[in-house]
Amino acid sequence: MYRLLIFIMFFSNYSMANMKIAPLRVITTEANTTQKFLVSNTGDKSIRVRISPSFVESPMSKYQTRHKNINQKNEDLTPFLRVSPPVISTLMPNERKIIRLRISDIPNNYLSGEYRTHLKFTQEVIKKLNPPTDEDTSISFDLAMLVNSSIPIYYQKKDRTTPPKAIIKCRKNHLTIINNSRYQKKIELLGADTYKQFILLRQSDLDIAYNGKTTIKINDEQQKVCL
Repeated sequence: MYRLLIFIMFFSNYSMANMKIAPLRVITTEANTTQKFLVSNTGDKSIRVRISPSFVESPMSKYQTRHKNINQKNEDLTPFLRVSPPVISTLMPNERKIIRLRISDIPNNYLSGEYRTHLKFTQEVIKKLNPPTDEDTSISFDLAMLVNSSIPIYYQKKDRTTPPKAIIKCRKNHLTIINNSRYQKKIELLGADTYKQFILLRQSDLDIAYNGKTTIKINDEQQKVCL
């Protein structure tokens, strides 16, 4: 078991209408530990929130493509997550509660690499019934907005081998980065007056145009200049 912790917490509160969540993302190599999420009600009405792991297929953007030999279901971390509590039955205005997420160790028969899922927060519709009066026999409903949001969770099952470095190809203001490793890469593009950042998933390619001299940084370690 690897005890190195690269738990990344973005506490710049993520807003979902009248609900905020922190952190925004978790990346860790440490199994059998508990991560904490802070859920806050910033609205003026009580809300109910359901929390559950949910695997989401990788979005196929025009910039990023997955390798054909990868089965995305093999990346699914969902079976190894436990949420407590799975439901916040009532979260009062200005109230905050902690949700705990436990990541179990990946079995030995699973290959090394990055496994992922999302932690889904569902703010449910709240219905308020106003009883009819003598003058009004109608019943009114007060419906809160239904909002869903997902926080990405990554667990990296390491081994002693060094993952292959990304392959960088520059040609006529077009850049291709090939990630053959089973771990995501942080990509930074620095031009004369531009800065772009991408997360390149495991076994994926990034194809993007660039303008003029650009420095490419990968995981703050690998670097190349494209002219």
